[in-house]
Amino acid sequence: MSANGKAGIKGLNKREEFVVTFRSEPDGSYTKFTKKMTRDRTTGAIKYYVKGNPVIEEGPYVVTNNADGSDEILQYEGFSGEKIVVYLKKQ
Repeated sequence: MSANGKAGIKGLNKREEFVVTFRSEPDGSYTKFTKKMTRDRTTGAIKYYVKGNPVIEEGPYVVTNNADGSDEILQYEGFSGEKIVVYLKKQ
């Protein structure tokens, strides 16, 4: 029920979100994984539905030095708080 006392429409409170991760391979390349998650807006819970929703695997990606020739940018915060940027190009 909403604040005005009316019942909500089923499925209206769900939103799709995408989680993108990179895995380092033994040969020095990276593999990109994209997973579609569903979030319930009323509770904030997030769930991965396995049926009909495969994890998309792309790659391999190799590290490049320049931002101009890169296909993906991986940015994270190091242990001491500095921002680290890795430019990746798909082979």
